[in-house]
Amino acid sequence: MYLQRIVRQALRLGLLVILVVLAMNACGGGGEAAGGGGGEEQAKARPLPQDPEALRPGQYRTEGFEPSLSFTVGKGWSNAEAQLSDYIYLGQGVSQGEERWVRFANVKEVYKPGTLNVVKAPKDLVGWFQHHPYLKTGKPEPVTVGVVKGEQFDVLVEDLPQDFYGECGRGCVDIASLSNDEQLLEFREGKKRRVIVLEDVKGSTVTIDFGSIVADFDNFLPEAQKVVDSVKWGDS
Repeated sequence: MYLQRIVRQALRLGLLVILVVLAMNACGGGGEAAGGGGGEEQAKARPLPQDPEALRPGQYRTEGFEPSLSFTVGKGWSNAEAQLSDYIYLGQGVSQGEERWVRFANVKEVYKPGTLNVVKAPKDLVGWFQHHPYLKTGKPEPVTVGVVKGEQFDVLVEDLPQDFYGECGRGCVDIASLSNDEQLLEFREGKKRRVIVLEDVKGSTVTIDFGSIVADFDNFLPEAQKVVDSVKWGDS
């Protein structure tokens, strides 16, 4: 009898411990859930560095670029050039000499094809790309980036006159003027890129282009697409 009482007491004590643990979990009383800070802190996006710097894998938010956005990168990415209010340049494998990139630009002015003259960006920027004499463009297809709808198409630089020389030098085409006089958006020969045009991101026309040397484009495409698919507009 004595032994049976001990067993029953032990069972009741064990059941009591289980009930207490379940109650704590239901009320969010343990660990990170109780404080509400641990998981949330980890989920917050890091600020994208203003200057060139290697990036740790994770989510980043822009500090100066308008319209603001966030995105996620994996291993091997860097902020390859200084972040501007209208330009972001992300590179992958830059330290190994690989030419892979994802760029964001708030396009307000473009170069008149074949000249060094800068003019106001047209409302139909997709049509501007399609009719550019030195660009070979694919058929535009609908795309959505962070709930914003736009169009995408592949681009190669072709039919450059031998004596053509733009602001970006030889073998390249000036595309858009940027807020920093030392930088501009340009497309170079020997590179293949996918261009996404979003004509109304909080009132701005934003282009995203990503690419690499032609031979590496298909290999790089899934990596770049992961970054683009992770884009969210607005504050993170």
